[in-house]
Amino acid sequence: MNLKKMIVAKATEMAEQQADAVKGELLEYIKSDEVEILIAEWMDKAINIPFTSDEKEAPIFRDVADIVQKVLVMVISGAKI
Repeated sequence: MNLKKMIVAKATEMAEQQADAVKGELLEYIKSDEVEILIAEWMDKAINIPFTSDEKEAPIFRDVADIVQKVLVMVISGAKI
């Protein structure tokens, strides 16, 4: 293997390792309570469930946000749904 091919191969390997690390950090962030709360608050502002108080809506939106997080993790990680 010539020098140019070796350098390109090493650069490719390093880029893949870095991409995997960033992907792992992104997945951990998406799984965090911070993101769950952000998603739930966004839904709470966007959706009003008739005849339901904000206190009763909050746990519903947290549950839905948890599902959204799990779907995002599966999509980003490449898992089959």
